[in-house]
Amino acid sequence: MNAKTTSLFIGLALVTLITVAVTAYSGSLTGRWGTFYGLPEIRETLKTLPLKIGDWEAEKEGELDRLSVNMLRIQNAYIFRSYRNTATREVVHLTLMVGPTGKITIHTPEICFGGKDYEKDSVRTSVPINVQLASGDEIVDTFWKINFTGRSLDVNNRVSFYYAVSTGDTWNAVENPRATFQTYRYIYKIQAEAFSGLADEEDTVKKFMIDCLPTIHEYLRPCR
Repeated sequence: MNAKTTSLFIGLALVTLITVAVTAYSGSLTGRWGTFYGLPEIRETLKTLPLKIGDWEAEKEGELDRLSVNMLRIQNAYIFRSYRNTATREVVHLTLMVGPTGKITIHTPEICFGGKDYEKDSVRTSVPINVQLASGDEIVDTFWKINFTGRSLDVNNRVSFYYAVSTGDTWNAVENPRATFQTYRYIYKIQAEAFSGLADEEDTVKKFMIDCLPTIHEYLRPCR
C-alpha cells in the first residue's frame, strides 16, 4: 500500500469514526437509542394534572395532530387542554409535554405558528414569574413571551404565547435549550396561549401562570 493509498484509507477511517460519533450523540439527544428509564412514570404523573386549579377549570381536553406527536416523540406524554377562568371567563390553551431533549426544544411558536393568518408583532421577551411552592419555598420561573397579530379581521386579532422548558425544577427561557440541557435525555416543555382583542389588555396567560404554576410544579418529576 503506497503512501497516497494509506493517507486515503486513514482519511476515510476518520470520516467514518466522526460520523458514528455524531450519530451516536444525536441519537442520545433524540432518544433514538435505548430506553428512557423513569419516563413512563413521569408520563403518567404529568397526565394527572388536575382539571380544576383554583378558578381555572378545564373545559376541553384535546389531542395534538399525529404528525406533531410522532415528530416530537411524545406519544402518551402530553396534555393539551383549554382552561377557563370561572370568574372572568378568560380562556387559556395549555400544552404540557415531556420528551426527547433534542426533539421538543427546537420547535417554538416563532417556527410553528403564523403563516398566512398571523404575523409576529414583536420580538420575544423574557418574563420572570415568582412562584411559591406548596413546600413554602419561593422560586422564579422564566418564560419566553411572543405576540402575534391577525393579518385580517376574519381571525382573532391577537394571540400571546408563553413557553419554556424544565428538567423538573424551574421553568427556563434560554437562548439555546438544546445545548444548555444536552446532558438530559428528556425534558419538559410548557406552552400556553390566549387570544385577545387589544394589545393593551391585561395579560391573560400571565394571570394563568401565576395562579397555576404552584400546582403544575407538584406534577413535575426530575428528568434524566
